Amino acid sequence: MYASDQSKTASQICLGRVGSLLPLALFILIVIALFVLLASGTARAQDEAQAAAGPPYNIALFTSTRTEECYSRGYVEAIRKLTGEEQVRINAYGGIRGRPVSLHFFDDFLEETKTISNMRSALALPNLLAVIGLSSSTRGKALFEAMSPELRASNVPFLTDVSVNGIFKDLPNVFSTRPSQEEERAPIVTHFLAQMGFQRVAFVVRDDAVYNKALVDAVSSALGPDRITADHRVLLKGDTLDPSDLEAIAEDLKVKQPDLILVAVGSAQTEPLINKIRDAGVTPAIFMIGSLDRLSSATRDTYPNAMYELASDDLPEVYNERMRRVATQAAPGAWIFEGQKNPTAPGWADGSCKEEAERSFRDPFEHANLRAINSGSKFADMVALVSSAARAAGPDADLPTRHLSIVRALTTTYATGRGAYRGRFQNWSFDPQTRVASRPPLILILPQGLGRKQLAPVQFVRVRNGEFRRIETFYVDVDMIRAHRVDENERSFFAEFYLSMHATDTASIDKIDFTNAYLDPRTNGRQITIEELHGGGSSDAFPATMKVYKVNGRFLFQPDLETYPFDTQRFAIEIQPKSDDAQFIVQPPPLDLRDHTVASDDWNVEDQYVGIDEDYVPIVNAYTHEPSAVPFYKASYVWMMKREVTDYFLRVVVPLAFILIVAYVSIFIPQSHFEAIITIQVTALLSAVALYLSLPQLDSDTATLSDRIFLFDYMLVSLMIVISIMRINNRVASRRWLSRSLEFIHIGAIPALVVGIAYYVHTMTSVPPA
Repeated sequence: MYASDQSKTASQICLGRVGSLLPLALFILIVIALFVLLASGTARAQDEAQAAAGPPYNIALFTSTRTEECYSRGYVEAIRKLTGEEQVRINAYGGIRGRPVSLHFFDDFLEETKTISNMRSALALPNLLAVIGLSSSTRGKALFEAMSPELRASNVPFLTDVSVNGIFKDLPNVFSTRPSQEEERAPIVTHFLAQMGFQRVAFVVRDDAVYNKALVDAVSSALGPDRITADHRVLLKGDTLDPSDLEAIAEDLKVKQPDLILVAVGSAQTEPLINKIRDAGVTPAIFMIGSLDRLSSATRDTYPNAMYELASDDLPEVYNERMRRVATQAAPGAWIFEGQKNPTAPGWADGSCKEEAERSFRDPFEHANLRAINSGSKFADMVALVSSAARAAGPDADLPTRHLSIVRALTTTYATGRGAYRGRFQNWSFDPQTRVASRPPLILILPQGLGRKQLAPVQFVRVRNGEFRRIETFYVDVDMIRAHRVDENERSFFAEFYLSMHATDTASIDKIDFTNAYLDPRTNGRQITIEELHGGGSSDAFPATMKVYKVNGRFLFQPDLETYPFDTQRFAIEIQPKSDDAQFIVQPPPLDLRDHTVASDDWNVEDQYVGIDEDYVPIVNAYTHEPSAVPFYKASYVWMMKREVTDYFLRVVVPLAFILIVAYVSIFIPQSHFEAIITIQVTALLSAVALYLSLPQLDSDTATLSDRIFLFDYMLVSLMIVISIMRINNRVASRRWLSRSLEFIHIGAIPALVVGIAYYVHTMTSVPPA
């Protein structure tokens, strides 16, 4: 009896203590309710603040859907997605002085009349901040001929994507995000022809294509009549070139024997022309205004001379580094835009469209999809640019003042040689006279017999005075031997690699700056050593045309530890010119020819690529206050490496699993042994805390996945403790439904939560960070 009374007294004491916890639980619930009300009140206050600031600013975006294609190119889809993300980002940071940005899409379906009607609809929008888009010079010419007075009177900034600036030169509020045929592309072609020594140049041009004709006319004017051996202007007959025109061109070129033919008849019509002149025995170099990829492999591989083309975004073997970083932060399928079936295409009805085999995996960085991404990223950067420029007008500016602020920013703040807008995907500057984006295109070469395009040996960049400067192409490979001693807190790693480059008189490692090499604070020097293995020339071991170096050093990286320890990190060797007087751009070898073997402690290589970024050095003269911007290219040889997790599983996951299992099994102990249940569960909680404190601590700005796993473990064990206490409370036990609910949570819901966190970890680790 005494023992029974003693046990009963102990239980009453425990129940009394549990009862004393109920006010605390009630307090916690009240705090949570207040937090929810505060959060909803904050959101409502933000909405009210935006409403008080005024209605949204509208931005019109012009797109062009091709309804006749069997499968979509993905341009419109990419534009909608990436500009939508930019809109969300802008509005999340307060929009434009408290007023949100709203996007409105207008599709012209490649019709001139629709383009004109779309512009009238756009100008009718209230609070229209800017118009972005329109990529056709032909439709652009029709639009400006029909609506120049309205566009001028509106003062609305119009950022087109046309390549002929002459058609809008009289409209001060119209700009172009594409390099001008007359001011950018034609001078590049002219300088290149002079540098490469082409003296006898022939033209074959479509006379009804505005953009092609503008470029060739500018090149013709710059070269002068003495260097032009032939100038053929042709028209399409239906969808193809007239066979009689092809015959006449081939016969004329056979007589005149040019060194190079500048072909601007459209990508689809270039191949019949090349085959015709080759059959006639004329095989000069070809400079194609269009994409060499549109030629068949038979033509590209067998033509007995070099071929050239101009390119801005889709470069061989290299990627836009900023775009690649952004894209790799999302699920791979989220950035697939090209290749969607277009069921309304006429070809499905007449049988000309054919079903394509479905692929289990699609690489978002395939060239066709990259073109769609580049188009979408351009629109997204322009939405951000006009929003930023409008915001600079001040809090109380009216709409006309914000229009003026955008135009002023494009012609002064972001003027060529003065500054650039650092977009999410690339930098943007504009020529203040021509109002076109200053993005000199690069020249690609398809050498005879090589079978792959690459950057030509000579390139050009525009300098502050508006002139073009020649820069070199360095053909460089970085072969990583070993990456080790990764330190997340110091944000550094040690690397050992071979650097090889094509040997020329100007190419040398002395001109290369390893920008992410660790700077030793004691010596102010880079912690790298360079050993020359071969300096070029005759050798029994190395190719005569190669320079080979071995580099050892410590390099910086920017770890993204959100998914640690199931993370994939970006390790890079970043290089750029040491001096503005010796600028260069890097061309790596094809990825399938590069060495994929890397020795690394605790890391496995998942992927590797080379990224190119155009950067600039901002300078302000402290005396005259005149800003300047010195542009240059930098390259990143990147290895995406996934961390080995075997050690983490053995040291963390397995012990945590056993701790959870022990705590979970304790709930099946009879409730009469309440003290034993609580003791086991509290011990499990303290064990998890001790395990966390014993791990190396990372200097991370955010909670890592490992942190969240431990917090989840704390939450589950704490939940078991709370439920164990509540189940022996008389007020709870007397309510059968409540007691059964707690029992269900104890036995069934907790394992379900464990399965849920396992799935969460899996989804988090399936998307590697940039």
